[in-house]
Amino acid sequence: MGWLAGSRQHMLELIFIRVCVLAPLYILGFSEAAINDYILIVGFQAVFNHANVHLPWGPLKYLIVTPDFHHWHHASDDEAIDRNYAAHYAFIDYLFGTAVKSKNRFPERYGVVGDYMPDGFVKQQLSPFRGNKASDEPLP
Repeated sequence: MGWLAGSRQHMLELIFIRVCVLAPLYILGFSEAAINDYILIVGFQAVFNHANVHLPWGPLKYLIVTPDFHHWHHASDDEAIDRNYAAHYAFIDYLFGTAVKSKNRFPERYGVVGDYMPDGFVKQQLSPFRGNKASDEPLP
């Protein structure tokens, strides 16, 4: 897990998310400067939250997503399964009881438990549309 992990997305997810967020901002009349500021802040947050950075967050750690919080979203440790969903505001996971409350700063293991991911860019992009499951044969 490192700072580039926030850049790994399916091509269609990237397009869909950008259209669903940026189109309404444009249609609602937000200025170009405001939209650019949003893109910079979200881009920085994606890189920063995947970095291996520990800082003394104090009470801020319960409000916004930090690297110490977000790394648990990618963990395969038992205590992290189905936890830390929030992308920007950590208080949402605390509110719904889905926040990891570990004494460790970062998890011991990362990755998806039980899911198969084929090798190669094209196969990975096609995988969600092929109904591939962990019990299925690997994609050709």
